Amino acid sequence: MKVSGADSVYAWATHPVFGDGSAPQKLQDCEALEYILISNTVAWDGAELPSKIRQLSLAPLLAEAISRQLLRQTISGFVGFEEPPMPSRYDDAVTI
Repeated sequence: MKVSGADSVYAWATHPVFGDGSAPQKLQDCEALEYILISNTVAWDGAELPSKIRQLSLAPLLAEAISRQLLRQTISGFVGFEEPPMPSRYDDAVTI
C-alpha cells in the first residue's frame, strides 16, 4: 500500500489466530505497518505481544450491550448507529 502512495498502513483483526506463533514477529518486522489492532476474542498463549500489535478489550462493549438489553434499551445509540427518522406520511418517504 505504501508503494501505491499510502502515508500510513494500519490493520484490524477481529479474531486473531496466529497459527504457529511466528506471525506476531513477522508483523513487528513489517516496516510498512504502523500497527495492527486486534480484539481479545481469541486467547493468546504466547509471550507478550510485540509493540505493533495492540490488543483491544471487548469487555466494556459487551457489558454495555448486555446491560442495555436487560434494561430493554436500544444499543444503536452507544455504537454510533443512528436510525433514520420515519417519514410522517407515506408521501414524505424518500426512494433511493
